[in-house]
Amino acid sequence: MHLTQGTLDTSTTLLTSAGGAIALAAAFYGARKQLPAKKVPALLGMSAFVFLAQMVNCSIGFGFSGHLVGASLLAIFFGPSVTMLSMAAILALQVGFLGDGSWSTLGANFLNMGVVAPWVAYGCFRLLQGRRAPQLDVAQVGTLAFASFISIMAASLSVSVMLGGSIAHLLFAGTVWGLLESAIAVAVFALCVRSQSRNYVETGRLALRPLVALACVTLCLLPFSSQQPDGLEHALEVAQLSD
Repeated sequence: MHLTQGTLDTSTTLLTSAGGAIALAAAFYGARKQLPAKKVPALLGMSAFVFLAQMVNCSIGFGFSGHLVGASLLAIFFGPSVTMLSMAAILALQVGFLGDGSWSTLGANFLNMGVVAPWVAYGCFRLLQGRRAPQLDVAQVGTLAFASFISIMAASLSVSVMLGGSIAHLLFAGTVWGLLESAIAVAVFALCVRSQSRNYVETGRLALRPLVALACVTLCLLPFSSQQPDGLEHALEVAQLSD
């Protein structure tokens, strides 16, 4: 879902860059209460997994691929402000070391995946589940799946607004992508919660072992990543052909 150089006009690029900078400053302020020292190792583990998972594109039919965004998982386990910082770091590393996206659109990508997606997922999850600790029950799993799906739809709508069109194509791609996001998020959530001891659940911490295992498995999957364009690239190609 990375916007690349040339996809946004100059005014939108400037506005999104300024908006991204303001949002990042707010995230630093908000994360002070959401990130106690005991959660830092788990945050780094989950962030590493999300960074790797975003590089593994899965072919999902309809001529395009998708990957885990991970904003909903991070937001539900660590809070939206901390998630904004994590996603900002992930997106910056992807641009700097992998050339995924561009520096000119980093602000826009951060607003879509690092602000809209986590806040929508977090708000949806808390609205339906309150302040309950992560538990492996039908209600929480169903709510997580719904929150993950809605987060991708919201991010897709945000992208379409920035582009000034292509809403139908982007929402279709976002729907398919959202289903993939929900499935992966539920699997990761179940693994992490199932691996936690009672003490970790009570203190709101995540066990590191499943996060390390997830990162290792994802690293092994990198050579098998689909070469098809992702949902955003496909939607833009379809929109150009139909014009």
